Amino acid sequence: MTVASNQTETINLDHWVLPDLELERQGWGVPQRDTWKADSRFRQANARRKTGTVFTRFNRHFLSIQAYHKKRPLPEAVIDLAFLEQTPREVKDYKSRLWLAAASLLTIPLALFSLLPTDPLWLVPQVAAALVLIVIALQTRQHYFEFLALNSDVVVFRLDAGLPDKVRADAFIEELSTSIADAQRGLPSGRQRIPVAIVEMRRLLEDGVINKEEYETVKLNWFHG
Repeated sequence: MTVASNQTETINLDHWVLPDLELERQGWGVPQRDTWKADSRFRQANARRKTGTVFTRFNRHFLSIQAYHKKRPLPEAVIDLAFLEQTPREVKDYKSRLWLAAASLLTIPLALFSLLPTDPLWLVPQVAAALVLIVIALQTRQHYFEFLALNSDVVVFRLDAGLPDKVRADAFIEELSTSIADAQRGLPSGRQRIPVAIVEMRRLLEDGVINKEEYETVKLNWFHG
């Protein structure tokens, strides 16, 4: 695959050789597993969904994400933190429409009941429906952080904001942000950063962390950013 970056420069990403640079990090790509040294671990579990995730930060600049479903391990994802945006995107979805619908089911019939003589049993279906909506809203609400690929809006992984509790989740997010900043100090500057970034995104594509469309989006951002 050959990509033209301007009229005078062509970068062949399939045969790219990184120039000799005096970088803090020697070499690129994921280290051999037998050289991994765990720096910290963070576990999240959702008993209702029977899912769990173990985040392991290792060799300072890498993150292993091992997810489980019903105690069955899913394919492991390994992330080079240098190629993530330092500040994650916070997403909150508290199902406000469901709460509004539940409130309407409760308040409107009660208001009518207070004004007009009505059999109280008439309120039972509305109250039951409102309670069902409240339960659904509580079970499906979401609050999480999305870690994005560097120089893009592509989500590489998510971290729940409230598991196992907000304090520990916030502390681990801060730890990751610090590690990302440290890792990015070793990146090449200017356009020399493009090849190493795209090669890393291609690795994530091949590992199934991102899909083809997301890979093309990241690549386009780098060459036209």
